[in-house]
Amino acid sequence: MGHGDAFSHEAQETRPLRIEEQYRPATAEEARQRGDAALRQGKYEEAFRYYKLAIEMDGGNSARYIQLGDAYAYADQPARALAYYQRARKLNPRDPEPYFALGEIYRRFGRYDAAIAHFKRAIEYGANNAFVQFKYAEVLALSQQYAKAIEAGRAAVNHEPSNSFYRFWLADLLEQVGRIEEALQEMEIATLLDPEDDYYHFRYGLLCIENNMLEQALACFQRALALKPNSALYLTLLGDVYTLLNEPQEAERAYSQAGGLDSYDQAELQRARRIAKLDDGRLKLPSEGSPDFCE
Repeated sequence: MGHGDAFSHEAQETRPLRIEEQYRPATAEEARQRGDAALRQGKYEEAFRYYKLAIEMDGGNSARYIQLGDAYAYADQPARALAYYQRARKLNPRDPEPYFALGEIYRRFGRYDAAIAHFKRAIEYGANNAFVQFKYAEVLALSQQYAKAIEAGRAAVNHEPSNSFYRFWLADLLEQVGRIEEALQEMEIATLLDPEDDYYHFRYGLLCIENNMLEQALACFQRALALKPNSALYLTLLGDVYTLLNEPQEAERAYSQAGGLDSYDQAELQRARRIAKLDDGRLKLPSEGSPDFCE
């Protein structure tokens, strides 16, 4: 039972109870469950005690070390997490989970080569699923190994072809390395898989502008606005597309409806125009009538 029922309010105020003073879990799994509950409540030290008790009771099980390592990682103590993941790996060298966990920690420290090696080993030992392949692709991209990152990204998509996020991430990477046709295909699929995500339509629109597919870009921003009406950012980019299509009245209507952009949207607009390659001189805004944030 909870110690709040067994001790007076005064006693509770004195100090936190130790596990020995409470109902001691009968099994390692029960200790793990109590650790999970404490962790969810933000009671980190209590959680650590329960996970350590689980190790005392079931020290031959590498999962117990991973559970404690995960708790330290969750509590933003990566160095301690690393130590327990390494113990788990030594205890069961062919278990993919410690390698994946170590990969995540090394990635956090910016040690990309070590992260890549551990993600690769996790995949070799059986953790060959969409999420692990995505994390592997992500760190490969961070280390600028783009060809391998694309290969791993495609593996994630092949594992979960209906996952729009993996499609979107792969499209973004393909666009960065200049593989535009493939990027367009993956981005379009992402919007079809998740038609209620306005951001996907927005990013597909930028990609269409970059490749002079202006009618398609127009449709993308209109869909984005249907999902997020009155977005000043989307309306401004809609005005940009009408400007490129030489439809000044429609452009002016979109710009006017957008009104003034706040500082966040101004920064996002600059970034969006850069992605769409509108900073190359293609976008010729009227000297009068267009809002000053379009300059």
